Amino acid sequence: MSENINQKVINNAISAYLMVFISWLFLFNKDNENINNSFVKNHTKSAMAIHMMIIINYIIFISYSIFWSLSVFWYSLNIIIANIIFILIWIVFVNWIYHASKWNEFKIWGFIKTTKWISLDLNNDKNFDEHDKLNILLSHIPFLWFMVWAKFKNEKIENILKLNLFISLILSLIYIFWHNNIVNFLSLIYIIYIVFAWVNLYVREELVTINLPYYFLPKWKLFLQKVLFKYLKNYFKWEFRDFEKIKEEQKIRENEIERIDLEKIKELNDVQLSKKLIYIPILNFIFLFQKENKYSFHIRNALTLDLILIILVILIFFSIISAKWLLILLFPICFGLWKLSETYYKMPYIYEIYRFIHYIKNLFHKSKSELKKRKNEVIEVNLKVE
Repeated sequence: MSENINQKVINNAISAYLMVFISWLFLFNKDNENINNSFVKNHTKSAMAIHMMIIINYIIFISYSIFWSLSVFWYSLNIIIANIIFILIWIVFVNWIYHASKWNEFKIWGFIKTTKWISLDLNNDKNFDEHDKLNILLSHIPFLWFMVWAKFKNEKIENILKLNLFISLILSLIYIFWHNNIVNFLSLIYIIYIVFAWVNLYVREELVTINLPYYFLPKWKLFLQKVLFKYLKNYFKWEFRDFEKIKEEQKIRENEIERIDLEKIKELNDVQLSKKLIYIPILNFIFLFQKENKYSFHIRNALTLDLILIILVILIFFSIISAKWLLILLFPICFGLWKLSETYYKMPYIYEIYRFIHYIKNLFHKSKSELKKRKNEVIEVNLKVE
């Protein structure tokens, strides 16, 4: 008898995926024990997530045809992306049906965590109060939070920052490509999520967070890209080494570089002008005439951003790109203002551009000096011959 009941429960779990939208009613069933159980309801929630992904994919890439103006091999980019996503959804769809048939729970909501009585004393007053709750709420707001969050060294707040940054960047890129309707739609979803998190925080004393991997922050994304580059480089040089070993060595190397840089900074004088001016575009050119100081790394970041700004303005002037691309610069500027509380800050990707320019500059000076040296040698030889 129990085997028949188990099979009915399994069949209901499988049907949750197949009965699109209708299976959502399983969550409200209180009478049928073959439906009203944790196994079926967990798979129903997973099915809901798949169904929602199908709807969102259709609305964004088929209905609104985002990226339709871009083509790859004569196919519109929106159709290519939509098909790829549908294929991935189909793979997940079949995989989860398989898990249901094997009596395995497969929770999509595992990356969404609800923490009860959270330990978030953000202002170090040994009390989780309304001020802390307000800080948590504001941490979801794009750009604003990028400038103030450095005051709070908290893992959960950092996780909210990753989500905030990811969503803000996606919305900005979609806006740049003239898809305002999609931006409004996705913004509405994000606002609903913020309201949901706010209600749980204030009413139930629960923090709802979406756990994203550490590499969603630019710093760690750049770190992994460097490790991956070395990993592939070693492979093609027939000097293969394990990824984790290279990763550990890169971490040690960067920590050592940071230690040396911090020692140098300690010996330097403070910046003579207000440090708040460092990330004000164009106006910060006055820092070109400053000697090396404790905020030299910030100044290098800011001047590199100025160079990018000038290039963008030139492209906009000649109507090559839209003025909306200037929105992207808000991200590094806000993060730069955030990090002014720390003297040492090499802005991810931006400082790499500075390093490349500095390398080219040194290479040019080296080539110039070598050329001059050879020229002097030729003149000296000619004089001896005479």
